[in-house]
Amino acid sequence: MKLLYVISSTDVGGAEKALVSLVRLVGQTHTVKVVCLKPLGPLAAELRSSGAQVVSLEMTGAGFGIVSKLAREIESFQPDMVHAMLFRAIEFARLACAGRKIKLVTTPHFDLSQKPLWMRLLDRTLKSTDTLSCAESVSTYNFLLQKQGYAKAKTVLVENTVEKSLFFKDNFVKSRMRKEKQISDTQVAFICVGRLAKIKNPQLLLRAFSKILSNCPNALLIYVGDGPERPALEKWIQEHDLSKKVILAGAQQNINDWLNLADVFVLLSKEESLPLALLEAQQVGLPCLVSRVGDMPRLVEHGKNGFVCNPQDEILVSCLMTELYSNAKLRQDMGDFSLQKSKQQQDVNNKYQQIYQQVVSN
Repeated sequence: MKLLYVISSTDVGGAEKALVSLVRLVGQTHTVKVVCLKPLGPLAAELRSSGAQVVSLEMTGAGFGIVSKLAREIESFQPDMVHAMLFRAIEFARLACAGRKIKLVTTPHFDLSQKPLWMRLLDRTLKSTDTLSCAESVSTYNFLLQKQGYAKAKTVLVENTVEKSLFFKDNFVKSRMRKEKQISDTQVAFICVGRLAKIKNPQLLLRAFSKILSNCPNALLIYVGDGPERPALEKWIQEHDLSKKVILAGAQQNINDWLNLADVFVLLSKEESLPLALLEAQQVGLPCLVSRVGDMPRLVEHGKNGFVCNPQDEILVSCLMTELYSNAKLRQDMGDFSLQKSKQQQDVNNKYQQIYQQVVSN
C-alpha cells in the first residue's frame, strides 16, 4: 500500500510525534511519503529514519499556491490513500483531493471548538471530502458530530496513545538524571513538557510556582520544550531571581528521562484535545496537575491521580502545587494510580493499520 501523509509541520509537537510513531510502524510494510507544508523541522530526520520519504512545500504566510503544489505531489506519488493531520494540512488536502477519486483520512490533533468561527465554518464546508474522519479524543469526537455536523458513519474515535516501549517508570534513570542535573533527592521537581507558547500557559505556571517558594523552599520547576514565549520567561526569571529554581531545558529528545527525573507533571494549557505529554507522564507514573480542557479531566481523576483546575486560576494552581509538594505519600499514591490509568491505553497505530485496510477495500 502507498500512503501519503500531509502535515502542517515537522516541529516537535503532539501531532508530529504521533505521526513519527505511526510511520515507524506502517513504514515497515508500506511505501510511505510525508508532505510537510512548512519548512522541515527536527522531526523530519526521524521520519526519514523510519523509512519515509519526506518533502516540504516551503509554505510561508497564508499559503498561496499550496493546494496546486500538494495536488502535484499527490498526482506524482499516486497513493492508495492520503492521511492529513492538523488544520491547515487537512483543509489543503481536502481542496487538493476534491474532484479526484482519492481516499482521504483526516485526524485533527487539536481542539477545533476553541478556534475562530471562520475556521469552524471552513471545516464544516469541506468535511464531506473525507472518506473517514478520525477524532483523537472523546471531546473532539463529540464536537465533530454535535457541532460540525459530521456523519457518524464516517467518523471514528481513535484516541491518542504513546508507545509503552518508549515511556516507562525507571528509578535508575531518575537517579542518573538527578545526578547529571545536580538535583538532590530532597528537591521536589515539577515538570511541564510542551511548546513555550501562550496557548500552553507557561507564564501563569511560572507565576503560580513563584508564589509557593516561601513555603516550599525545595521546589523546582522544569520546562521541557521551546517556543516564542521563551524570551519573556527568561526575563521574568531574571527579574525575580529564580535562575536556581527554574530550569528552561529547551527541546529535548529523551523526554522519558526528563519525566523520570520529575515528581509532578503540570500542564495548564488554555486549549488541548488529548495531549501526548500527559499520556507520557502517566506512563512514567507521575501525579498530574492539569487544566480543565479537552480530554484532560477524563484522564486525570481529581484527587486520585492528580488535580484538575481552571487554567486561569493562579491562586488555586499555587495551592495545589503546595499540596503536592508537601505530601510525599499523596504523590506516590497518585503516581501509582497514573500507572494504572496508563494500562488502559490501546495501540492506536495498529488500529490505524486496520482502518487503512478497510478504507482502501471500501
